[in-house]
Amino acid sequence: MSSANPRCQWRNFLIISDKAEICRQRALSLLPSGSALWISTHAPKGTQALPPGKVDELLGQDIAHLVFDAQDGFDADAFAIAAGLVRGGGRFLLLVPPLDEWSGKSQSRFVRRLAAICMDYRATEAEAPPGHAKQHQAAFATVEQDRVVDLLWHAVHGHSKRPVVVTADRGRGKSAAFGMAAAKLLEEGGRTLLVTAPRMNATLALFRHAGLALPEAHEHQGLIEYGNARLQFVAPDELVKNQPACDLLLVDEAAGIPLPLLEKLLRHYRRIAFATTVHGYEGSGRGFSLRFSRLLDKLRPQWKRLTMEEPVRWAADDPLEKFTFRALLLDAEPAGLPQDNRLDANRLIVEQVPRDKLLQDESLLRQVFGLLISAHYRTTPTDLKHLMDAENLALWVGRIDGRPLAAMLVATENALPPALHPEILKGRRRPADHLLPLTVAVQCGFPNVLNLRCERVVRIAVHPALQCRGIGSRMLRSLHESAPRRGVDLLGSSFGATPELVRFWRSNGFEPVRLGFRREASSGAHSVLVLQGISSPAREIRKASRARFKDQFPLQLAEVFVDLAPSLVCILLREEGENTARLSEDDLVSLQAFAAGGRQYLDCLGALYRLALQQLQSGTEDTAVLVLKLLQKQPWQEVAGAMGLPGKKAVQERLRQRVAVFLAS
Repeated sequence: MSSANPRCQWRNFLIISDKAEICRQRALSLLPSGSALWISTHAPKGTQALPPGKVDELLGQDIAHLVFDAQDGFDADAFAIAAGLVRGGGRFLLLVPPLDEWSGKSQSRFVRRLAAICMDYRATEAEAPPGHAKQHQAAFATVEQDRVVDLLWHAVHGHSKRPVVVTADRGRGKSAAFGMAAAKLLEEGGRTLLVTAPRMNATLALFRHAGLALPEAHEHQGLIEYGNARLQFVAPDELVKNQPACDLLLVDEAAGIPLPLLEKLLRHYRRIAFATTVHGYEGSGRGFSLRFSRLLDKLRPQWKRLTMEEPVRWAADDPLEKFTFRALLLDAEPAGLPQDNRLDANRLIVEQVPRDKLLQDESLLRQVFGLLISAHYRTTPTDLKHLMDAENLALWVGRIDGRPLAAMLVATENALPPALHPEILKGRRRPADHLLPLTVAVQCGFPNVLNLRCERVVRIAVHPALQCRGIGSRMLRSLHESAPRRGVDLLGSSFGATPELVRFWRSNGFEPVRLGFRREASSGAHSVLVLQGISSPAREIRKASRARFKDQFPLQLAEVFVDLAPSLVCILLREEGENTARLSEDDLVSLQAFAAGGRQYLDCLGALYRLALQQLQSGTEDTAVLVLKLLQKQPWQEVAGAMGLPGKKAVQERLRQRVAVFLAS
């Protein structure tokens, strides 16, 4: 930092604890009139204010002073966002009830822990020396930003298919560095640079710094034009759909974009750079980094990573940043492993842990939450509150040699009163925290499930270094074996469907019974519901709902699942037991004629359709052409493109070959 005293560029962080109106009046007295933004549902008149639920609209902005009013409840996600908005030298005021009262009267473990952290902070807090909030970061670059600019310049001028990935905590200037690099490339003339992010406002810093470096450029919302060169924002889904050409694609806040979309961008664009927050408001952290790194290793093994460490928008050891990390566990990590990593998975001990233990044992809380962060694509600060407080949630921990190396969150969804059943089945009532029975009753059509006690696995996480060793299966087995003692009838889970995950759950006795029609915003995948029956009535429901899914799903493919990966279709329909899809003698005659080239595709459509079902249920390999054409009914040219074939004739020849292989088997 340029200041002789780096503390001058700390954010002044002050916790004001008292009755609501006293806190608000004190906050007004501490800040120049009209200078602060209030995040509050009861902000004083005449102040600029937003409710906590809308604070994400401010992403990318740079704010001098902010008041976060938690008198009516502490919104963890909103606080995490707000903490990154205030620049160095600015002031952040947190308004909370009297701490003794807040901690003593609250039933929330999350709030009791937060109150204790606030007490600890107030006992040791060191305010920054008085001063002025620094203005927007200057257009000159730090050493780390210079390295980013250099990497992005080489991404355009050097070899293609070598993506750049820049990771950093908030306030490190990564978006600004992307803007500086964009300006340098635009100055060369004739360049088209595209920018994408989960929201356009997440790119404000990038465009602001590109504009600072190009004062003569023409700026519009999401667009900078400099001579015959331009920098333009395009939404992720539009990029995937239209695939506009560019010299470089910049992806800001990449962790906020579903991985399947990132994969499509990575496959199409030969020159691309990603920036993302490691420990930020979206809480993705290691979960995103691990998954994305594996994808990059597979598709672009020569990718390059740069991690930015030094804060730019505030000084190192900033009190607000340290408080935020501690309160929300943004940097939580799983338990460490022995140096030789020689842990015997057979010694795994699985037990249900009372959640009061999380309040008593900060180390256990950090390690469990670290597992959830590392094992899942996106974990938010609100998930920490859910872990500690959700009434119907149970925590299971798997330990090896005392180390917590696996965690499982299980929601209890009890039988519902019979008086509610008619309203539920008509869609007029939807009791909270009953996802599994409501879906099976209303969407799958088996209302008897409303009389059963269900447990739903919300999350299951295994230490990243110990995955694929059977630990997750051991966790599920413990849940299943102990279910009768808890009076549980039906086990289930709902998650973003991928071939690997569906295969894991099916290998543990959970059968797919429904696939959601819309993709989840977080994962970009369709949500699949899987069931495992414990009691006799539950086993009957599982069996009947599975049969109905096998009947309905093939017909749904051409309606709503036309872009579902054939490998996922196959694993969803595969059957280990008796195959219910049968071919008649007439079907076999038609297939023989088709394979020999004597009968056209449309004349054999029925037999080919039934063959596709039969082959999928049998788990036969190389079924992509059957799924794409016969079940999803994609146009010939799209099937050809998906399979790397030149056109319709080549696809038909592949179909004939596939049929011939079947007939010869």
